[in-house]
Amino acid sequence: MELETFAPHSKILDISSESNEACGRHAVRSRDPKTNAVVCTCKTGYTTTGSGSNVACPDSCTVSNGACDQNAVCSHDAKTNAVVCTCKTGYTNTGSGSNVVCTDSCTVNNGACDRNAVCSHDAKTNAVVCTCKTGYTNT
Repeated sequence: MELETFAPHSKILDISSESNEACGRHAVRSRDPKTNAVVCTCKTGYTTTGSGSNVACPDSCTVSNGACDQNAVCSHDAKTNAVVCTCKTGYTNTGSGSNVVCTDSCTVNNGACDRNAVCSHDAKTNAVVCTCKTGYTNT
């Protein structure tokens, strides 16, 4: 029976079992110091979903792309398992710090193309393609 929900990645269960089964393999089990109820906290890289006694900790990347930009790929840091957002090919991170904002590379400094070139994207890979404007050649 769930008593109370607190913090975005935690739940309190009123159970007497000392096993971690009630929390699941992607959660850490502890006890609330005031109530002695079991507290399940999702591990880094996992997100609390569900409600009541049906709370789970799925991989954060499977829930709304890990809160990454729609033009980013969600993955996990190899050491900490924290979510890492990486812009897809053809997009540039214009955010700051951990706030990854993926913007079409051609709209950011002409995709690093010369001022006498037109920025576009490869149809298959979406990589930036620089094409010289009429009257100019690639040197």
